[in-house]
Amino acid sequence: MIIKVDMLQAVGIGVIMFLIGDFIVKKVKLLQKYCIPAPIVGGLIFALIHTIGVKTGTFTFQFDQTLKNFFMIGFFSTIGFTASFKIIKQGGIAIVIMLFISVIMLVIQNIWGITIARAFKLNPLIGMCAGSISLMGGVGTAAALGPVIEANGASGGLTIAVASATFGLVMGGIVSGPIAKYLIDKKGLIKKAKEEEKSENGKEKDFSEHHIENDNHDTIKTNDLSKGFILIMLAMSIGSVISILINKTGLVFPAYVGAIFAAAIIRNLADLRKISLPQKEISAVGSVFLNIFLAMTIMSLEIWKIARMALPLIIILLGQMILLALYSIIVVYNFTGRNYDSAVMSAGFYGYAMGATPNALASMTAVVDKYNRPSPKAFFTIPIVGGFAIDLTMGIIVIGHMNLILSGSL
Repeated sequence: MIIKVDMLQAVGIGVIMFLIGDFIVKKVKLLQKYCIPAPIVGGLIFALIHTIGVKTGTFTFQFDQTLKNFFMIGFFSTIGFTASFKIIKQGGIAIVIMLFISVIMLVIQNIWGITIARAFKLNPLIGMCAGSISLMGGVGTAAALGPVIEANGASGGLTIAVASATFGLVMGGIVSGPIAKYLIDKKGLIKKAKEEEKSENGKEKDFSEHHIENDNHDTIKTNDLSKGFILIMLAMSIGSVISILINKTGLVFPAYVGAIFAAAIIRNLADLRKISLPQKEISAVGSVFLNIFLAMTIMSLEIWKIARMALPLIIILLGQMILLALYSIIVVYNFTGRNYDSAVMSAGFYGYAMGATPNALASMTAVVDKYNRPSPKAFFTIPIVGGFAIDLTMGIIVIGHMNLILSGSL
């Protein structure tokens, strides 16, 4: 039996599955600990039910996902609104270094995934789905770029990307804290930090005075909410034109790239004119869009298609864990100053490069609480790079990799 679901019904089911997932997450502390989003939980429940229907031959769903793209583009436009170059300038060289380090790891994640996929005679694009798309990118990027990968011949790419992103969320929360502990204890960084404080030449830039917008959504103003929604629609409209112009170059780019650029332009023009945008309200709308988009994406996963890819996927993801841990300890720590702040940033880097920025912040909080020593530099730098700076570059790099593969150059 084929159950056809139109676009409005698909949104309704997505909302219901999000609410179910939200209820479960609030009841299960383990899901809260590893920052597993509610739409993933609810969406996977529906996907598993769908899988049972398909494998037993009793029922299957056909979704009209037209509105999913609307919510996806709307969410990614809200990332563009956070791309304030004024804030980036506050962090100076620390932001630049961390972004550069992140981009290099992004490429490494793709190369590792592609290499193992080819070793198992799989489409190399599958390797990218278990690379930066899902790990550095997170669940949102995995859900957005998975269909692009599938459209270019990698069957099961979306399911692989979402599964890898979920794995990354868990492992990002588990491994990042011990990385900082290892560095701090092995290299005696607490003692060194105290010695630096006593030295006149040991003073570093005080990041505690720098400002990042408060993302507290507890108080939302109706007028500002309307303004925020209108700005998002404006960015999406302008972004569609930008995307058309980009695609005329012959390259394949996801639809949300134009919206990110449009929103970033609006944000920085507002900064120049000293116009305050309703950032809190824009972020709140973006959160709603993301939840619906993820729920709709994950509930339509065709889990039954990826059984034969289980072994290569495990090898790719275990390799990613090890490579990222070594990179955090050797590269991130050394290039960010070889001090206490560097150790905390190494934990934060692993958190967002394997999972998501909330994982990074949770891990860094656990580290500074354990050693009873703050790290304002880390708590300023990591959210900016992991929260939006890497997202601005990821789409271009990932799609560049994909086009090189499709052209036979990689």
